[in-house]
Amino acid sequence: MSELVNQITALERKVRESDEARQTADRLWDATEDVLDELRSLESSFYTFSSDIDGFIGDNDYPAVERAAYEIQGALAAQHLLPLVRRAMLLLAFREGSSLPALGVMESVPDVAPGDAAHPSLTWGELMRDSERDLASSEESLRKIWCDEGDEAELDEHLHDARFEAIRDRATRAGRQVIALCDYVAQLVPELVRCTERLLVDEALRAVAVLDAAGDEAPKAYKVYEAALSEQYEQSPGSLGVMGEHLMQFESWMRSQL
Repeated sequence: MSELVNQITALERKVRESDEARQTADRLWDATEDVLDELRSLESSFYTFSSDIDGFIGDNDYPAVERAAYEIQGALAAQHLLPLVRRAMLLLAFREGSSLPALGVMESVPDVAPGDAAHPSLTWGELMRDSERDLASSEESLRKIWCDEGDEAELDEHLHDARFEAIRDRATRAGRQVIALCDYVAQLVPELVRCTERLLVDEALRAVAVLDAAGDEAPKAYKVYEAALSEQYEQSPGSLGVMGEHLMQFESWMRSQL
């Protein structure tokens, strides 16, 4: 009888140990997936960013674009991504029973080679160069169309419109650079996730470095957009819609305080 009791007790102990092991494994699985999901969610987050910024630009809501640009930079900063990647790799190694990755080398990211830093970029000089080239072509076409005697007034009107459209187009193109950055990042995130899931330390570090560089480009892109939108406002405040009205009211209030 005592032997049977001992067998039952031993069996119960094994069941408890098995349950505890299963619970530990489940917690480890869930913890790993939580970290990986945070990395995976970057892809959809940046497509959402892209859509939101498109709306901000359509409304000429430059403060919202500025906030988004700095949020992009923060979300992609190596100091934010590296801890996530390290944690995910450590948990994955435990979960899969693999050798622990060399986490000591994951304290910083490598320099990004010029060929790897393929994120969209646009300087004010590049924007003006392309705009002036296109405007010169438009003006040449207009001068050929309105070239008869007595066409001077019509030509001047069309040239004025073309020059303002060039200004408006500069603001639009500059704003879309921020959108292009979001789309670029969203397309890169799966590679970071893949490298992390496969415990490819060097490749994951390169992916983080490339994303970090793309994030640093966002505030620069915003500054170009801000300059282009300011130029448009100076030429035609009303062309900015509600935002232009708010700015005009603010300027009027500022003058009244002098």
